[in-house]
Amino acid sequence: MDLLKKLTAIAAFALACPAAELGYFSKHDAGQEVFSFLSTFDSPRNAALEKSASALPTTDPTITQLNPAAILIADGKNRVAEIHWQTGEFADNQGTLSFTTQFKEFILQVSYNWISYGTIVGYNEYGDENGSEYKPFSQLATATVTYPMKHIRFGATLKFASDKLTGDTGDQTAMAAAFDWGLTWMSDSKNYGFSVVARDFGAMLRGYVKENADDEHPLSQTFAFGGFLKPRSVPRLTLFAETDFPRYAEPDLNLGAEYALGEYFRIRAGFTRTWLDISRDIKELASSASRPDETNKARMLSLGLGYNSSLFSFDYAFSYLASSLGVEHRLGLRVEF
Repeated sequence: MDLLKKLTAIAAFALACPAAELGYFSKHDAGQEVFSFLSTFDSPRNAALEKSASALPTTDPTITQLNPAAILIADGKNRVAEIHWQTGEFADNQGTLSFTTQFKEFILQVSYNWISYGTIVGYNEYGDENGSEYKPFSQLATATVTYPMKHIRFGATLKFASDKLTGDTGDQTAMAAAFDWGLTWMSDSKNYGFSVVARDFGAMLRGYVKENADDEHPLSQTFAFGGFLKPRSVPRLTLFAETDFPRYAEPDLNLGAEYALGEYFRIRAGFTRTWLDISRDIKELASSASRPDETNKARMLSLGLGYNSSLFSFDYAFSYLASSLGVEHRLGLRVEF
């Protein structure tokens, strides 16, 4: 009980400090954050469920991207190795390597994540090609520790990121450090539960331009509240929901569903929409003459398929992007031993 009280106090303090800042949820400084790529390392399962599944503990180790408290290791297994990779309009080559193990009561994980954006042609101030070619490259390394209890689980992740845009004189690879923390609670029946998560709280360690004291920008600083439900009438179905509150962007609602096809297969679907868009849609349905400005999240609808066995697991996700931005494909493979 003493440990539970300490963890509750730590979580309350971590939640209260940044939220107490004046105008925390104000959007007057929207778009000022950097290293936004930190939130794009979605595994096939996370992407197919549109980041809605942070409340349900799972043996998929990439759940730590959403909630470091939600990771599990299957009974009889001690280690998990996973790789997932994606391609699409926003990244030529993007992926994650992770290794998860158990030490006494704790679950430990390390991961390496990368994004190669391909070759980008440079332009001058008149809009003409200047003959330069750039190959921007982003990287993220993480270390996660999770402490599971009967109903409540606590986890935290330390992050170190680097972001190279160009190789021009005076430019340099920017660096940042950040942390995530998460709490989950699950009922005795394991049919429903809730989560509270904070993501990407940190700061830049080095800017994009050498000797530029003004090149300091915050990270996304996102709070998220999620839940899951397993309807008794449909025991193979799991429903997910999460709402995110980034400090420098519009809050959004993520919804997902996963259905078990027999013992090994899972089908998944997810949908996301900003609350501003939801408000706009409601007003449009009501034929209101006053509507807020339209906004869209980059990804709106995803579908996925998963296969889980005692030897290995394979996942695939297909994401349809908004505003005719194309599609994304993700593949994932993990081995438990």
